[in-house]
Amino acid sequence: MRIVFSLLLAFCAASTIATPANARDPQTVINVMLSELGSVRPSGCPGRWCACYLDTVLARSGLLPTGSNKARDFANYGEQANAGEIGSIMVMSNHVGVVVGDCGNGQVQIVSGNYSNKVALGCYNPSRAIAWRAPVTH
Repeated sequence: MRIVFSLLLAFCAASTIATPANARDPQTVINVMLSELGSVRPSGCPGRWCACYLDTVLARSGLLPTGSNKARDFANYGEQANAGEIGSIMVMSNHVGVVVGDCGNGQVQIVSGNYSNKVALGCYNPSRAIAWRAPVTH
């Protein structure tokens, strides 16, 4: 009985170990960003810090970062994603964030860094996007 209980505990522990998200499974990224709503610019990020912040969140989530502090550089990152798809990275010419919902007026809601100088939610017209990307693993 003791061996069965030990095996059961080991199985339960193994099943709860966090594994990195894979391409098209950005829920970890969303969860991290939403848990940091209201946070200010991370140390080491430049004045325009949306891309730097997203890059650090990708790395902390076990996903491949871009290694860039420029929003526009995300246009060539990862894999192609569907426009407005929850979890997709919305790349704009001077801003980048992750889609978390719909604002109900044709706009998508994204979570991003450097929105009103903090990590926040904002609504954007999808026509502002220059690319829609999905995160990828290392």
